[in-house]
Amino acid sequence: VGQPEDKPLAKACGKADQVHVYCFHHAAEVWWRGIENKLTRLSNLSVFRIPTLASQEMAKLAERSMQLQATVQEGVLMLGDGKQSIDIEPVRLKG
Repeated sequence: VGQPEDKPLAKACGKADQVHVYCFHHAAEVWWRGIENKLTRLSNLSVFRIPTLASQEMAKLAERSMQLQATVQEGVLMLGDGKQSIDIEPVRLKG
């Protein structure tokens, strides 16, 4: 989660069968444009962007001692805390 640099991602891809990155915030687009060419050779890497509105909605769910329920169906993540729920559809950037 976040916007990691290329070297730690390459190291992770060398050790793991699959590596997934979920970047978020409006800075994710800038991060991706700057790092995309460095990651093309990493065939076991998948990169997804969480839309800005969805990340803002996720922040509203955050609270001390929170308990969230998650369901993934047809590429959509549904998160809920018992009072409210949100749908998050990550945008595939690579993989």
